[in-house]
Amino acid sequence: MKTKLNKTKYNYIIQAFILILTLVFLYDELFQKQNLIPIKSLFVIIIGAKSFMLSVIVMVFLVPVNWFVESVKWRFLMKKLEKISLDTAFKGVLTGLSVSIFLPNRVGDYLGRVFILKKADRLQAILSTILGSMSQLLTTLLFGLAALAYVLPQWFDFANSFSLWTYIGIILSIILLMVIMLFAYLNFSVFTNILKSVSGKEYPRIKKYSSVFSWYHSKELLHVLLLSILRYLIFSFQFFLLLKIFEVPVTYPTAIILISIVYLMMTVVPTIAMTELAVRGSVSLYVFSYYFAPLGEWTTTLKQAVVASSSLLWLLNIALPALAGAFFVFKLRFFRNNNGNSH
Repeated sequence: MKTKLNKTKYNYIIQAFILILTLVFLYDELFQKQNLIPIKSLFVIIIGAKSFMLSVIVMVFLVPVNWFVESVKWRFLMKKLEKISLDTAFKGVLTGLSVSIFLPNRVGDYLGRVFILKKADRLQAILSTILGSMSQLLTTLLFGLAALAYVLPQWFDFANSFSLWTYIGIILSIILLMVIMLFAYLNFSVFTNILKSVSGKEYPRIKKYSSVFSWYHSKELLHVLLLSILRYLIFSFQFFLLLKIFEVPVTYPTAIILISIVYLMMTVVPTIAMTELAVRGSVSLYVFSYYFAPLGEWTTTLKQAVVASSSLLWLLNIALPALAGAFFVFKLRFFRNNNGNSH
């Protein structure tokens, strides 16, 4: 009985600790660092625009849609371990986002989700969740590399024959890399056999966890990938809507190409989710300058509009859902009885 009370007490302490850290980090980012100044100043200017309210309504509507799709994806992956409702999956996704807000490279995303599960082995659940993250990463890489291949001849001079062959080599390398990544992901179950071969006599010790990768066949992984692509299209379209709200003169095809390169660059920058707001602004400025500077349109107002767009996207898609997820932290159970029930 005493052990049970101690587990309950420690559970509440950890929950409170996570909640406090999340709220402190969000407060610091939103109010102390004054990152939202560009948004405030530009809103005063564009709030009377004809398409303003419609764009804002669509943008806000897509926020829960974005995380709903992620919840469907995570629930699909978890069904191999534990059947959970869509409501539980949604709470798990938001809680994971809340926990990841103050941890490097969103490590907390896995921890926040799996502790909402009642019976599933947590390490197996983390490995399954990682597969979902890999599909989202693969989507970002595929779109980003395709966009990069498209803009290279526009941003760099390949006029002479040597440079032209260099460009052709780069394009072929990008295509080959994309095919290899896609093939490797869709056949990830082979990874179980690889682990079995390299681990030798030690394999029985890790069999329980390495077998996770063999649970998902190509058709199931393709389903997960398609959900990741849907998510990518949603939050890319949100970025485009914000660019239009802040009157950035860019068409949808051009915007998607630039946005895809922004996301590609974001994947290679190790960050804590909280610092992503500053990083997003810097990366967005760097990428968009390559398009607008040669046109002679790279003005201070346009720079502010690009930063405001990326900042407001972070606020709506990351900060506010993380704040909502903070209140689901008390659903997390860090200790279990031997029979699998949680406290």
